[in-house]
Amino acid sequence: MSLPEAKAITAIWSNIPKEKEEEIRKWHNLEHTTERLEGPGYIACRRYNSEGGEGHHKRLTVFEGEDLATFDSPYYRESRNNPTPWTQKSMGVIKDARRGVYTLEATSGDRPRVEPPYIYTFRCDPTEGAEAEVISWYREEHLPRLCALDCVVRARLFRRDAVSDEKTAETKMQGKQDGQQTLIAIYEMSPLEPIGSAEWKEAATGTSRSAETIGKLVGPIREMWWWDFIKYAPGRIK
Repeated sequence: MSLPEAKAITAIWSNIPKEKEEEIRKWHNLEHTTERLEGPGYIACRRYNSEGGEGHHKRLTVFEGEDLATFDSPYYRESRNNPTPWTQKSMGVIKDARRGVYTLEATSGDRPRVEPPYIYTFRCDPTEGAEAEVISWYREEHLPRLCALDCVVRARLFRRDAVSDEKTAETKMQGKQDGQQTLIAIYEMSPLEPIGSAEWKEAATGTSRSAETIGKLVGPIREMWWWDFIKYAPGRIK
């Protein structure tokens, strides 16, 4: 299976009432992801469940696209502005939704041959005027050092794009969405246990450049997730 590199993603954080989890999983598996992945440029959708961390969301969904146009196409806008009856019903159940569209800024490591069972995510805002410096640090030093660890298969950094703020019918149903960080780093992992170990800390913070740059990361949110679901766009698996 040969898949293109995802140059953009849409990430959605959410909470589902326990008694509605099966209902929402059925909608997401059978209709919502199928409808979205029919659009031009889509690669795949992955859904994760929380394994712990500093955030308050229990579910993370990541749609991968060939580029930013995937999430700004006429098909995509039409879909988001004309939700199906099942989607309208489901949106009324989903709580605390947060959504962002992000572009790829840095990557290290090869695409995994098999789906990694876990991801670790780190969200933050750079201090004012430091965004380019922070992204360069991730690209040149931080991601390669973390990927040198056996537990990290691949690491990528994405930056939130203004297209995230486009208002649609689905956005209105999802409600107010404050607190969207500019950057999200996604580390594909197997296993999670080394996070926080001496080896991890040395790779993540053990240089003078790292020590200086970490001081320019504001409001960090660290979260761990286990892989629950994947669906590829039509024609991607050959």
